Formats: sequence, structure tokens, C-alpha cells
Amino acid sequence: MVTLNLKEIFKTKNKFVGSYSFSPEGIKLPPDLGEIKEPIKVYVEITKEKGGYRIYMEIEGYVVLECSRCLTLYQKDVGKKESLRIEPYPTRDVLYLKPSELDVSFYEDEESFNLTDLVREQIILSLPTKPLCSPNCSAPVELFESKAITLGDLLKRDNVL
Repeated sequence: MVTLNLKEIFKTKNKFVGSYSFSPEGIKLPPDLGEIKEPIKVYVEITKEKGGYRIYMEIEGYVVLECSRCLTLYQKDVGKKESLRIEPYPTRDVLYLKPSELDVSFYEDEESFNLTDLVREQIILSLPTKPLCSPNCSAPVELFESKAITLGDLLKRDNVL
């Protein structure tokens, strides 16, 4: 887990730059979303802004997904370039955001900002809700050729009827 003390970093600098390699175990992607088999590389630039920070990230890596039609495994490139703003959690009960402010994430503690959680969040956001190995993928014919089994067939087979 990579944690940064933003308060300490920006006492002496105007910009923080770093490169990290996150292990599959470190990202802890939920198993139902996919599997990371190789390290994820991340380049990060953080600059201080009024009321928060601006983070520019370049993520490189792959996630193994299961196609929702043909059930084959394939690699999905989760590489992306992202710029977002992070701010402390709001203390007001109601928060109004302009459309231009919708790329805001929140942090709990400026002295222990968890970069790993932010990277995991960006990877999850890049995954499709219904993964397909290719746009023209179709389910195998064998799935449709089998005879449909009805409740009556099961009851007869088990000698219930």
C-alpha cells in the first residue's frame, strides 16, 4: 500500500512526481470484477491547488476478464491517463457541485493519503459492466442446441410425478 503525506511533501515542493509499480495483491481487485496477473505501473504528478490537490495519473496494465457471451478469458487494457481533483471530505451536510467539478475524489487524511485506493478506484471505473472479448462476439452454438429442461422433466426424472 502506497500512502503519501501530502502535508509534508508540499511544505518544500510545488509539485510531486512519482512512479510506482503495484502488485496484483496490492491492488486487491474484487474477484468478481476480474483478475490482475501482472504488476500495474502508475506515473503520478500531484500539484497543490486552492482547497485541495490536482492529480494527473498514467496507468499501464491489464486485467483478465471473462467474456459475458462466450465465457472465454481475455486481457483488457486498463491503461489510461486521468486528471482529477482531490479534496478533504466535506463538512457540510449538503454539497453543490458544478458539472466541471464532477471529477472530484475525497481523502480522509492529508497526512496519510492512500494512493493505492485511488489507483484501484480508477481501474474499477475503467472496467466494462458487461465485458466482451470483441464487439462481434457471439455465444457458442452448443449453448443453444441443447434441449431446454423444464420443471416437469426434472420431477419425472426424480419420480416425483
